[in-house]
Amino acid sequence: MTASEYTILIVDDSAEDREVYRRYLNQEFFAAYKIVETESGREALEQIATIKPDIIILDYLLPDCDGLEFIEDLKTQIDAIPPIIMLTGQGNEIVAVEAMKSGTKDYLVKGQLTSKVLTNSVKNILQEDRLQSLLHKSFQQQQLIAETALRIRKSLDLSEILNTAVREVRLLLNCDRVIIYRFTPDMSGDIVAEALNPGWTKSLGLNIVDTCFQDKGASRYKKGKSLTIDNIYEYGLSSCHIKLLEQFEVKAHVVSPLLLESSSASEESNLWGLLIAHQCDDVRNWETEDVELLNKLSVQLAIAIQQGELLNNLKRELRTRKKLETELARRVQVLEASEDYIGIADVNGNAIWNNPQMKRVMGINEDANLANLSIADYHPAWAFDIIQNQGIPTAILQGTWLDETALLAKDGREIPVSQLIIAHKSEGGKVEYISTVMRNLTLQKESENSLKEKALELEWSNKKLLKTTALLKKRNQELDRFTYVTSHDLKAPLRAIANLATWLGEDLEGQIPEENQQHLTLMQARVKRMEDLIQGLLDYSRIGKKRTPIKTVNVNQMIDDITNFLSLPPDFEIVVSGNLPILETEKILLQQVFSNLIDNAVKYHPQQQGKISISVEEQDHFYQFAVKDDGLGIDPQYHDRIFTIFQTLQARDTIESTGIGLSIVKKIVEGQGGKIWIESQLGQGATFYFTWRKQPLF
Repeated sequence: MTASEYTILIVDDSAEDREVYRRYLNQEFFAAYKIVETESGREALEQIATIKPDIIILDYLLPDCDGLEFIEDLKTQIDAIPPIIMLTGQGNEIVAVEAMKSGTKDYLVKGQLTSKVLTNSVKNILQEDRLQSLLHKSFQQQQLIAETALRIRKSLDLSEILNTAVREVRLLLNCDRVIIYRFTPDMSGDIVAEALNPGWTKSLGLNIVDTCFQDKGASRYKKGKSLTIDNIYEYGLSSCHIKLLEQFEVKAHVVSPLLLESSSASEESNLWGLLIAHQCDDVRNWETEDVELLNKLSVQLAIAIQQGELLNNLKRELRTRKKLETELARRVQVLEASEDYIGIADVNGNAIWNNPQMKRVMGINEDANLANLSIADYHPAWAFDIIQNQGIPTAILQGTWLDETALLAKDGREIPVSQLIIAHKSEGGKVEYISTVMRNLTLQKESENSLKEKALELEWSNKKLLKTTALLKKRNQELDRFTYVTSHDLKAPLRAIANLATWLGEDLEGQIPEENQQHLTLMQARVKRMEDLIQGLLDYSRIGKKRTPIKTVNVNQMIDDITNFLSLPPDFEIVVSGNLPILETEKILLQQVFSNLIDNAVKYHPQQQGKISISVEEQDHFYQFAVKDDGLGIDPQYHDRIFTIFQTLQARDTIESTGIGLSIVKKIVEGQGGKIWIESQLGQGATFYFTWRKQPLF
């Protein structure tokens, strides 16, 4: 017993009597103690709620109640009342009997009281109470161990066993934390089970790396020895070990090893982990029975762990075996369902197994005995010679062999096959059996022959195509030359006619009738139309034959430049909706598209004032532009016609036009990979849409 172990509560309203009790205890008491004094039952009840005395010296007659009433009140306040010695001024057998019935341990008369009588009574009662406590604790320990052992017999769920163990141990030892710590191969470890009082740091699931422990090893625990530390600061632990324990507020702890028995008598037991009890609120003097409890439970837990791991290993082995059986069955199904010819033979070449496809082509019944068949029966002589002298020796030496041979069908046909031979060896390298997989090459051979014929046809076609391409190139060159010469030869006389008409009009000004003057003017207009038509044809023929430079184009600026170049009527308004893009493209072509569309919108407008709106919508790879006017509009039946060369919807004498402009626009847009279309109704204006690539094609 250690100092300050006992607290004695004296309940007596007489100060003189209390002084006597103190003096008697000081003279004869066998251990250190602390005395708390109260004068009434009410005051004593208040003290008991906080000090938890080990023994009560109680005067029967108190100012506010008698001793029996006090005991009854005390029973309603706490579950287990401490031992009580009742004192009375005069002996009364009836009171003594009632006191004993109520739970009083001793009944003394004050007139007969001596120091020896009092201290003997206190000593005997405390020893009896301690023995009862130890007996109860021992019973609890045995019960816990028995319950744990019973769980081991009833359940092989390791997680449940470990969690139950830490909960029960924490309650039994009345400590702050109990954990089970499992070692990893590098002697670090994981906390796999934990029971914890509220308010302390959780550690479940953490991986703990104690370098001090790793450096010094675990020889103590491997020998089955436990470790008891009442105060981590006085035990001589290393600073790194103390620092680790401080992370979890540990002040004292007990450690018991979990050793698994080896399957071999010559090998040491395996240190699986540790069963650890922590005291966090203060240092603690661990009782011998506490340590023994941990040691006994560690043995039971080790048994549970070993059984659990054996069960898990068995389950894994069964799962693996089941998986292998399933995989084997699946592979057999695949082999049996395969269209390839598959067979297995022993090292002497005798057939062991054929898949259904092999049996069908060979004319072998499903239930036929293959023992009388050999490899030679499956192949024509020349193929068997290759297999016997090249295939099998190579497979035995290198593991596999692959080449083309032939399978002999039941009707005598030779089936060309690609044949794989595999030598299956034992761990010692001895060939146990040989398997072969043959794939029918009949269709492949036919395809190869067909491909050879087609290759010859293709070669002839390519030569013809090259000849045609060269001829086409020559014709295109001749056509370009013809177009240039024709346009040049046509333009020269047209210019001469225009000049003669002009000179004639100037020379005869005022001398010829007005009707003849109109004829000269009409002739000049027709000549101008012919020049425009020739130039339009020349432009149309050139589109796509020569790439124009790629430039950075600001479409907003381009629209401004076109507007200024075309010299639009002053009352015509060009409206740009939003910001038009800046892109890398063939500037001249895009400029020509916008110029034609804007010029047409002005040319065919019924008035000298109007509005043209230009907008854009961004798509994944294109910009979709829209040029909208408020002119006469176009009947939907003519929407396709307007893009055809030389087609106009109004007489050329009404509006001067070649009918080539929109054809040029369509050819440019489609040459860029885009498309152009119109949406319009008569009297509602027209909107021309076209798409233009964000990035140039080349």
